[in-house]
Amino acid sequence: MSGEKITISTVLGWKLDSARFAGADAMNAGITLEAESLNADKAVQGSDSYFGDAAGSAARTMSTKLKNEAVTTGDVLDAIHKQIDTTTAALQSDIKSLQSAVDDVKESEWNLFYDDETGDVKSYDSNWETIEKAWGNPASVAWKTAACLNLGANLKQAFWDVQETDKIGARNLATQLEHVSDDVKLALAGIPEDAALRDILQKYQVDATKSDIVVWPDSTLLNLIRMYKPDMQSVEMTVEEKAAMDQLCNPLHGGNPMNYMKFNEIKDEAEAFGKDNKYTAAYDGSKDDGHGDAARHAYWNARMTQEFGSDWAQKYASAHEGVGGNGPQREAMDLKNNEIGRQIGLANMDASKDDLKTAVIAAVDHGDAIVIHSPNGDGAPAQIAWSNTVPWDQITSPPAIDIPLPGK
Repeated sequence: MSGEKITISTVLGWKLDSARFAGADAMNAGITLEAESLNADKAVQGSDSYFGDAAGSAARTMSTKLKNEAVTTGDVLDAIHKQIDTTTAALQSDIKSLQSAVDDVKESEWNLFYDDETGDVKSYDSNWETIEKAWGNPASVAWKTAACLNLGANLKQAFWDVQETDKIGARNLATQLEHVSDDVKLALAGIPEDAALRDILQKYQVDATKSDIVVWPDSTLLNLIRMYKPDMQSVEMTVEEKAAMDQLCNPLHGGNPMNYMKFNEIKDEAEAFGKDNKYTAAYDGSKDDGHGDAARHAYWNARMTQEFGSDWAQKYASAHEGVGGNGPQREAMDLKNNEIGRQIGLANMDASKDDLKTAVIAAVDHGDAIVIHSPNGDGAPAQIAWSNTVPWDQITSPPAIDIPLPGK
């Protein structure tokens, strides 16, 4: 449910039973995994009477280790089940409040309606029609306006509460994967044979935030930004990511809301460039985990460096990866390409946008950037690779949510 622009009618149509079924499946998988691992370890530990030499002792030690890792994984599956149940219950409560706010609008005596995307409340009647229905009382216009403002505020808050619960719940669910043991994380990752790439894969990782996922901006700052950008939507962030955005945009933290306009403009520029470049012209899929994606990240960070400085760009871009549940290949690719972009930005602080794009394309062509592919063919584990060693149309997109590597 998270990650897409939603409307009030969409939320009211949500069916949450499937989420509960998924949670139950995770719980049952965890119970099965723990039971099987405990039974297997019990059998191995009882082998000393006929397998008592050094090899037997090593086997029993390894069995204990594997049992502990399996139990930890089972605990993660149980935590996923509990997180799904918690978020589902919270969403049901929030949706009930939203439905009540919608009903209040519909049942108002002032013939009101609401904007499905923003929650703004208005009347179908003109002010003159309102006066006529109130037997010529001009004060009725003020009463209608007050009702629109009051009911609109309630509806917007209820709508925002649903989005906050949805986004935070989705990200908290993803962060549960961070608790899988490091050995399991390493065993499941596609480790490149190239020593330099192996080093990048393991070093360009960030720990998931230890704090709760939050939604930014809050309703007050959101409405302030909407004065300039009416379609602005709140998004889920790490606490560290929020701190960077507050530093940039929130007047209470020394920021300027107008900086969000520049920030969003840069984001739009980068996304447009990532979709429309020589790589995507040859192969549209390059915009996802391929050369086009590498160009997008590098250009995004180069432009942020030009406008807001390298330190802030690094602070925000790295915090952006700390939401948890990121696949190790994608995280390494993004962090490395972000770094390349900041280096390009620092070397070209006064360059035009076109010149900056040229510099980014040159870096990708030269092989400075990172892309993702399956070296052993379709269906094989994905690995990172230098951007000049993989044909533009032979890239691989790993799962959006995956077992992460330990952060560095």
